[in-house]
Amino acid sequence: MAFPPDPAPTDDNYGKTLSLAFRGALFGCIGVGVVSGVMGVWPLFFAFPPLTVHLVLSALLGAALTALITRARKRALSAQAVMAMAAALTFVFFAALPFYLFFHRSSWAGGLLFN
Repeated sequence: MAFPPDPAPTDDNYGKTLSLAFRGALFGCIGVGVVSGVMGVWPLFFAFPPLTVHLVLSALLGAALTALITRARKRALSAQAVMAMAAALTFVFFAALPFYLFFHRSSWAGGLLFN
């Protein structure tokens, strides 16, 4: 499926930036899926539904933060930079929870995932 190309966002057009950020967050979710598939932990998305909810919330937070950062900048970022930032933030926000649960094994969710 090919997406139509989006022009670079302008200083006064924040809707395009948010659209690009959501598209980048989608690519971040696909990246999480690929990494979890390679690691062999993809069934956790079906066995542990809060993990899937966490992925969706990570995507929303990554897209929103990307749009805010882009809006705060004085110079507009290119479309590829906005999408790459949103994908990276989505991946980082999603990876933060498993690291937290790994280092705090006393929580019930960490015991469920890492025992």
